[in-house]
Amino acid sequence: MPRYLLAQELLAHAASARRVGSPGRTGQALPMATRLSGPGFAGRGDDTVVIDRLATSPDEVGRARVTSRTQQEIPLLGGNTSTVVRVGNTVRRNTGPWTPAVHSLLRHLEAVGFTGAPRALGIDERGREVLSYLEGECGSYPLQPHWVTDEALAAVATMLRRFHDAQYGFRPAPGAVWRSFGPPPPGTEVVCHHDAAPHNVIWRPDDTLALIDFDLSSPGARIYDVAYAAWTWVPIFSDRDSQTLGWHSPDRPRRLRLFADAYGLTPRDRHRLVATIRARIVDHIEGIRRMAAAGDPAFVRIVHKGHLRRPMRDLRLIDAERPILEAALR
Repeated sequence: MPRYLLAQELLAHAASARRVGSPGRTGQALPMATRLSGPGFAGRGDDTVVIDRLATSPDEVGRARVTSRTQQEIPLLGGNTSTVVRVGNTVRRNTGPWTPAVHSLLRHLEAVGFTGAPRALGIDERGREVLSYLEGECGSYPLQPHWVTDEALAAVATMLRRFHDAQYGFRPAPGAVWRSFGPPPPGTEVVCHHDAAPHNVIWRPDDTLALIDFDLSSPGARIYDVAYAAWTWVPIFSDRDSQTLGWHSPDRPRRLRLFADAYGLTPRDRHRLVATIRARIVDHIEGIRRMAAAGDPAFVRIVHKGHLRRPMRDLRLIDAERPILEAALR
């Protein structure tokens, strides 16, 4: 007879109908500098999720087969690279060759007490990964005013630094497969999230932030992750695009400096940040084109929807403003 462990011992309370994964039953508050003011979102799922054998360690939880007493599924919108549904207090997503590597990272983060990432709960009876469901608000464009403040910008940079620091001691398994745009860049230090934009951040009821959607995670340099986040949060977008997405005439040089300060970039990384942002945008464009050309349906859709036009405009902007952006970081 299999033994059952109720999900209340493992999962966070359910909340908003966005695609999310939860850091656990309770959120650990970030330092005061990263605490924000904003709306809270309450709610609770009624379905009970069980694991078909008792888990005795984080590794066991990651490998356990997860089933549901009920199978009501609520599609969660917004994903470009995966199909995501909510089942009770969990999120179900399609898997890929990269899933074991991502789950090993998530289990490590849970084991060291990092609460800003989902818990990996296993694989369900349909072969989908199961993540805990987060209570909170997911960034949605155009962003609401509380998402575009200096306080929110600094909080994101601090969260990203804590995510990187929490990986101390993590060693991917030999031969681990990651869903990557290409080979790891020089100077690999951590596993980068690679997509820490507003649409992959959750603002929780306790005013802390969490990252979701680790599909694109792969080894890289810290500054590579910082560059992507700065690009999408400062943001390094044209004034027209910034206003369309929720920012109103952002002071790009000042906000870039604020992000670098909040993350705690070294002098060397500050010196090369703008160049790395540009390189990251180029890699973003070329990587999507390469994966679309290889037939990946998610990236074929991204190209067909014209989502590469804006980053092309961003390249022109960063070339025009590079001197003032670099001067702000000195």
